[in-house]
Amino acid sequence: MRRALIALLLLTPLLAGCGFEPLYGSHRHAMEADLASVKILSIREHVGQLLKWQLEREFNPGGAAVTPRYALHVALALKRDFLAIEPNNVAPRASISAAADMALTTLDNKTILYRGKIQSIADYNIGTDAYAAEIDKSNAEKRVVEDIGEQIAIRLSTYFHNRSAAQ
Repeated sequence: MRRALIALLLLTPLLAGCGFEPLYGSHRHAMEADLASVKILSIREHVGQLLKWQLEREFNPGGAAVTPRYALHVALALKRDFLAIEPNNVAPRASISAAADMALTTLDNKTILYRGKIQSIADYNIGTDAYAAEIDKSNAEKRVVEDIGEQIAIRLSTYFHNRSAAQ
């Protein structure tokens, strides 16, 4: 135990040169201002609207009035698959998979600054009660949308952080 502690103390100074820098470090305020200035364009369908609302909360939690400088384009596609089909052709489980193509552009849409693809999947029970099955399906859609929204926020936070660190 003592040797491990000594080895850890000797190796700790090496971490200072590895380039690790926390995402929410000294460039945090510039990154938050950049995120708040992203205009999220309309996303089709009901789940697209849910995603837009979540992104607005992620990017500008205080709801401050900020002049937009960037535009975020998101195309969202959902697919429903039935899982574990039984011999009587009844599927007790299903999954919702979502794929999102995103592009961050300048406000005039002339320059693409960042582009990415994000996928997420959530399973749910179908059951015999139609109402419960619909609630489970709706909750699975919400989980998928939340996951995609978090991934978009992380990717754009990282983009803006790296950009401000390079300047």
